[in-house]
Amino acid sequence: MSESYIRLVESSCRSCMRCVRACPTKAMTYIHLQPVIQEDTCILCGQCYRVCPHEAKSIRSDFAQVRKWLADGEQVVLSAAPSFVSVWPRFEALSRILKGRGFAAVEETAHGAYRVSQAYEALIEQHQMPNIITTCCPAVNTLIEKEYPDLVPLMAPVVSPLIAHGRDLRQRYPGAKVVFLSPCIAKYKEIRDPRFADAVDACISMQELYDWLGTTLEEEEEADWQDFAGSIARLYPTPGGVLSTLADNSTYKYIHIEGNQRIRKLLNALREGHLNGYFIETTFCEGSCMGGPLLSHFEHNEWLGQSIIRENVDLKRPAQARPADALTQAAWQPHPAYHPHYSEEEIQAELIREGKISPAQFHDCGACGYETCREKAIAVLAGQADPHICLPMALERAESISSVIMENTPNGFIVLNRDGTVRDMNPAARKMLQLQGIDPTGFPLEAVLPSEKLQTAVQEARTAGKTTHVREHYEQYGRLIEHAIFYLPDQDMTVLILMDVTSQEAREQTLKKMREDTLEVTQQVIDEQMRSVQEIASLLGETTARSKVALTRLKNAMKEEEQDEQ
Repeated sequence: MSESYIRLVESSCRSCMRCVRACPTKAMTYIHLQPVIQEDTCILCGQCYRVCPHEAKSIRSDFAQVRKWLADGEQVVLSAAPSFVSVWPRFEALSRILKGRGFAAVEETAHGAYRVSQAYEALIEQHQMPNIITTCCPAVNTLIEKEYPDLVPLMAPVVSPLIAHGRDLRQRYPGAKVVFLSPCIAKYKEIRDPRFADAVDACISMQELYDWLGTTLEEEEEADWQDFAGSIARLYPTPGGVLSTLADNSTYKYIHIEGNQRIRKLLNALREGHLNGYFIETTFCEGSCMGGPLLSHFEHNEWLGQSIIRENVDLKRPAQARPADALTQAAWQPHPAYHPHYSEEEIQAELIREGKISPAQFHDCGACGYETCREKAIAVLAGQADPHICLPMALERAESISSVIMENTPNGFIVLNRDGTVRDMNPAARKMLQLQGIDPTGFPLEAVLPSEKLQTAVQEARTAGKTTHVREHYEQYGRLIEHAIFYLPDQDMTVLILMDVTSQEAREQTLKKMREDTLEVTQQVIDEQMRSVQEIASLLGETTARSKVALTRLKNAMKEEEQDEQ
């Protein structure tokens, strides 16, 4: 497993699948609903980073290390990719500010690019290769080595401008740390390729440098660009820039190709032998390096940059042939990516497991990131894709579930058009409104639910944008209906949910009557009990009085007897 240069921020990922669809080698995928980069097939073109709208990708950063070198007093030299001009239109001002921040030297990578163009001119003069593919773009180089290893012999045996300039700086500044200012993610890996490990120590992005410098450059006075013998190589980051540095020749035809799809078409044409005698400039990014992924999230002006470059080059001084030497020589090697092979039976079995049974279920929509359902099935078998990610199938399942609910729910649903006419009505609503066997489409709402209160509520829902509730009794249907009304602004439709509460209301009335009857009976019982208590109390009072009289008489008689005896 190679080193990770693009890191995934899973907490920011929204599973929008843009990165999967954009990835040219399908190294970017989702497994168990989590984003994964297959490092062995990734060519670091940066398309996944470019298209991500959620900042769910981050790039390896060497900037902290570079700042530490500066803080420690190390000798640090910077090679600035020519595309810097779309951010900082004045190189001398940029150089002066960076030197003030501790850099020992700041040079344009165009110096190395010119050496590369000289090596290309020598190859053209030698005319020993049937076709020549430029090797300035590390993403294209990796694509060929991994996916088109049979075309490696057509790759110019020349390093990229970054490596050529890095080696040159290394020779002129022994012991210094060499840093590259990059618009490209693939350069981070290129400098760590064992074949080129002697050239550059670190890469930093233009966004990192811009954030560090702030607005300092904007305060600088305008400074002229210094001319040098190979200044025409400043054109390298522009479309067709490499070819612009070369002299006309009668041995090779020049063509320039940008973008994944067109590059693959070209490579397939070369593989099939359809082309011969072509010198081909290839850049993976549309717009060449001016459209590099590390500039895609940055407020810059690539067209202004192109204009500035063309104002500061001499198109009449193309590169002069100079055979590749220790600074510019490269040896490319096939490194074919492993792609497992599966039998037709295995592929068909996987398609069936994913629900692809009939031709109508093969959508080939590309939403999952794969051009065809068959390619997706092969990726699933290889453990490089999630079988459950299929947008059309998910929509079909959702629509199926939605249809079942709408067809079987006891509540009625009515969808109204903008003009208040019926657009759709489910079976429960038709039964509720005695419209079985009738197509109510186009009926005005008042024709099926005549209620001024309901009409007012519908208008309120449309204007206020909130759900409203109305209860109305319809004598013609013998029903009491509770309405919930809400508006869908995106579709400009109003939805009514009808809940028949007639039986519920009847039950509530019955219960109310039962409660009232029970209270009446209870009151009667209480009243009777109170009368009984009063009668008993009256009788008890009379009996008590008689007993008291009798006891008093008895007491007096006993006293009289005692007196007589005395």
